[in-house]
Amino acid sequence: MTQIDASEYGWIKIDGKKYNHDVYILPSGEVKQREYGHTFTKEQIEYLLKEKPEAVVVGQGTSGMAKLSEDAKKLLEQQKIKVYADWTPKIHDTFNTLAKEKKTAAIIHVTC
Repeated sequence: MTQIDASEYGWIKIDGKKYNHDVYILPSGEVKQREYGHTFTKEQIEYLLKEKPEAVVVGQGTSGMAKLSEDAKKLLEQQKIKVYADWTPKIHDTFNTLAKEKKTAAIIHVTC
């Protein structure tokens, strides 16, 4: 099971590996690079939903600057997927707990 170990401005450590870019964590545990940006788009959420997660964790950056677009929010609501969004340093425990209990995906911004 994938676990978030730590994060600070500009990086995140997942299962002992440090990533210096935004990431997706797929329900399978695979970690993929996310295109940089302060908006999580509908297309990015569609990518996460391919593996049919039960929950999605959104790391909005170290100061909460990144947000879900309105289209992305609507898609998640339509799919009845619970979303847990907060500043990236605050989502570690949320993701780690959820990943033990259910099929969980994440989209994480690592800077502002």
